Amino acid sequence: MEKNKTWENLNDVEKQNYIEFHTAYYQDDILHAEFVAIKHPRWSIISGYYAMHDITKLLLAKQFGIKITSPQIHAKTIVAIEHFVRDIELKSKLLPLLKEAKQTFYEAERLKEKIIPLLLKQSKKQREASQYYSEDYSNKKSVNVKKSIEFLEQVVRPYIKIIKGLL
Repeated sequence: MEKNKTWENLNDVEKQNYIEFHTAYYQDDILHAEFVAIKHPRWSIISGYYAMHDITKLLLAKQFGIKITSPQIHAKTIVAIEHFVRDIELKSKLLPLLKEAKQTFYEAERLKEKIIPLLLKQSKKQREASQYYSEDYSNKKSVNVKKSIEFLEQVVRPYIKIIKGLL
């Protein structure tokens, strides 16, 4: 995927609306993920991932003035964050946040700027596994509560905390 086809510049007229939209939706998604974690753990994982996805697009809009659009919006968001997380100002803010999150993220200091795109990629896979049919469904029947709570506690909330620190 070419970088110049991955994102578009936000114009001044649209920028505020786009930022408000993604601010509201990442917050709504995390609240939903927490609310359904026990009763509907599959939807908790899906909503948790979408909170991560939306706050990532919020960061890209606020810090770099870009938006991500369909098709392949999830893949494009990952490509964009991989590209922009190399920004010097962003990297200087990211390292202290990663040090703070060291207990949650295995080898966070070694991974440095790779951790944000990596978490988003892994969470996308987790969301897809929860959302779509897979051949091993008969063995699992559904996503268990423990898995959804761990995903929220160990991935979603720390990711959101890091991204909020970069906003």
